[in-house]
Parts: sequence; structure tokens; C-alpha cells
Amino acid sequence: MMKTTIICISSLFLLLFYSCTDRDVLDRKEGVSLPAVENLTLQQVDEKHVKLTWNIPNAIPEEMELPVKVFIEVKEVVNVTKTLPAFNTTLANAPTEFIYEVPDETKTYHLTVKLNGSTKVKDVNYSGNIYSLGQTVVLEGMP
Repeated sequence: MMKTTIICISSLFLLLFYSCTDRDVLDRKEGVSLPAVENLTLQQVDEKHVKLTWNIPNAIPEEMELPVKVFIEVKEVVNVTKTLPAFNTTLANAPTEFIYEVPDETKTYHLTVKLNGSTKVKDVNYSGNIYSLGQTVVLEGMP
């Protein structure tokens, strides 16, 4: 009985200890961030190629080296909860379009575009390689 009581009290103590965290410390993130690309569109060029186009926002922070790069990632959709990496590349000099050769026209793909850049000032406590949030379009099998 005493052993059970000690285990229960210890469990309650641990639960209380781990539930008391300062969320401000966990949520706060220092440093600069990049805005996401705007107006991402997808159009079919021919039976094997699609063209991605987007706009780069004007509000690039002055702490970033210019021109920014663009990171493109393509994932094949296997099912509702699973995707597989199919392709990724980083394009220099702030391009606003990219032509992608679709490996299998019958499959569905998620194509994600993110801005990528380096900070002018390097800080050992933070990464100088910054990615924006991604914008994604879906390619559902080509006719």
C-alpha cells in the first residue's frame, strides 16, 4: 500500500513539474524571417512538362543578402497521409518561374516553392540560412 501511494505521489509531482513550462520561452524565435512567395500558379506546357510561376514579395528584410534564392520541392502523393520526395532544387538569382519535367504523368504531386536566403550578419547562435514558409500547388495527373 505504501509503495502504491509513493508511486502515485511521485507521478503527480512529475506531472505538475513537466506541465509548468514558460511557453513564451518556447514560442519566441529570434532572428529574421523571409516572406512566402506570392501568386504561385501551375500550368501545363506539354505532355511531360509543367511551368511554375510566382512573385517574390517586395518586403524582403534588409538583413538578408540579395538576390534571394528559390527552393523548389516536389513530393509524390502515395496516399492521403503519405508522400515521397521526388525532386528538389535551389535556384539562384531570385527567379520567378521554373519548368519541371513530370516523371510519371499519371501520379499526383505536391510542388512547393520557398524563398531561401542568407543573413548579412552571421550569429553563431542562429542559422544564417533562412527559408520562408512554402506555398504549394497540386498536380493531379496530366491528361
